[in-house]
Amino acid sequence: MQVDHPAEWELVIASGTYEAPRCTFADRHYHRLDISWQPFEHEPNLDLVLQRHSRKIEKQQEGEVRELSSAPPAWRGLIRKLAEGSIVHAVRFLGNVRWLVDVAVVWPKSRSVDLENAILASIEAEDPDIRIRLWQAMGISMSVGSEFDLIRSHGKVGRIRWQFATGRKRGPKLTVERIALPEYWLKGTLRQWLATQMPPSHKVLAQEAITINRHHGEKLLSRGKVSALASIRGLAEITLDVAWLCPLEARAYHASISSVSREADISLPRDLTIRCCRAVPSPKR
Repeated sequence: MQVDHPAEWELVIASGTYEAPRCTFADRHYHRLDISWQPFEHEPNLDLVLQRHSRKIEKQQEGEVRELSSAPPAWRGLIRKLAEGSIVHAVRFLGNVRWLVDVAVVWPKSRSVDLENAILASIEAEDPDIRIRLWQAMGISMSVGSEFDLIRSHGKVGRIRWQFATGRKRGPKLTVERIALPEYWLKGTLRQWLATQMPPSHKVLAQEAITINRHHGEKLLSRGKVSALASIRGLAEITLDVAWLCPLEARAYHASISSVSREADISLPRDLTIRCCRAVPSPKR
């Protein structure tokens, strides 16, 4: 799913791999945008979908409800007027992937129809035949081959980590991190810190300085133990870690890939691009 939104609206909830798809965004003060979607074999009746929305609102006995008349083409919706602002509920069926998309936009004060329409018009599903997939949220902007799926995400204050896998039993596993306040997270030099990121049982095979995204970086190759049976077959877990500091963002980036193989030669995916040197947006006051 792709959506354009104001830079100060941060992704605060993203559904897991096996959960109903949903994304929620918030600014510094309010819940602002909620998007959910579900597959339908046949195109649903949007009038009935909105009637269910309307009945649910009526049960809450709060606010005045009227039809949304300003939505972009193919969108249908309702506006719920409240004393402190309004909530816009909008639905659309994306025929190329057969998804019913349900959106709620929260306006704590005055409503911006232009911004609302720009958000709705930007919502689209990824082309299922795409070869390179763009992943962009929570400060990370990266592209990687579509064989990699996001399986897990972690968000601590100032440290975002995404983990990807291909679904193959011995397929490579990819991790990408964007680290704010590197002076807090990175102890010692970048080279020393990267050595601490190895899995506990790994041993260093090689380490060298590199240039990545025009910045000084470090690369570390390590080898870890596997099961006795895999070891007899000559297999080992090989991990490559790469890290660099972006002075413009005052952020550190860390990417690692690991796989079980006989070869100690491993590299980051050829199609992987991790973007840095991007201006950090300032929240609106």
